[in-house]
Amino acid sequence: MNYALVIIIGLALGSFSSVLVHRLHTEQKGILFGRSFCPKCANQLSVRDLIPVVSYLINKCKCRFCGKPIPLRYPLLELSMAGLFLLTTILVGTDDLMKLVFYLFVSFVFIVLTFYDFLYKEVPDIISLPAALIATLFALTNHVFSITGLAVGLAIPVAFFGTLYFGSGGRWLGGGDIRIGALMGAILGYPMILVGLFFGYLFGSVFSLVGLALKKLDRRAQIPFAPFLLLGAYVAMFWGKQVIDWYFSLM
Repeated sequence: MNYALVIIIGLALGSFSSVLVHRLHTEQKGILFGRSFCPKCANQLSVRDLIPVVSYLINKCKCRFCGKPIPLRYPLLELSMAGLFLLTTILVGTDDLMKLVFYLFVSFVFIVLTFYDFLYKEVPDIISLPAALIATLFALTNHVFSITGLAVGLAIPVAFFGTLYFGSGGRWLGGGDIRIGALMGAILGYPMILVGLFFGYLFGSVFSLVGLALKKLDRRAQIPFAPFLLLGAYVAMFWGKQVIDWYFSLM
């Protein structure tokens, strides 16, 4: 597959994702097929307003109808999707198209959930649960790992996050993180889920410590956790084996 094509697809899906994230949060109808419009002035957007990144620059970061600024998150989401699609294609390769499509799907889901959680501090079940089911079916039909590996991979994060959630009454983490754990388990299986959880907590801790040191966060601040878990899952997907091999080489 041509890398330029992968980037174009990523940009297009990133543009779609920006609409998806907004409409899921506002519970608007026509998530998949409704016409795009400016959320400030409600004017329908034409093709010239919907070219990923390019329209943002041509319109000088503003709506050409009402002149209100377009949030930076829109081009950031588009560029993030394109960048992750390109990286995923390079890491997976193009020999097995079904495998590549699956991991591009995973990348799409990770970006959508990451931006959604950062923006609204919640995880939409309508994205995470179907994605976990698709990942489970892919693992079973393609023999990615054994049924036992899948079952244990699902059980560990669900049990761990479930204990934290119910034990703290939802104060330590949200219920959406349990579904993120299920998604991670379906993708990674055992023992890679342990690597994903380790890096997820590592990235989340580093972010919190840096935020505290820079006084951008206080100790009572609610931190969206899903993005760091998903980043940990991505690391485990492609570098988990090397991490495990390195760990046991030290013993």
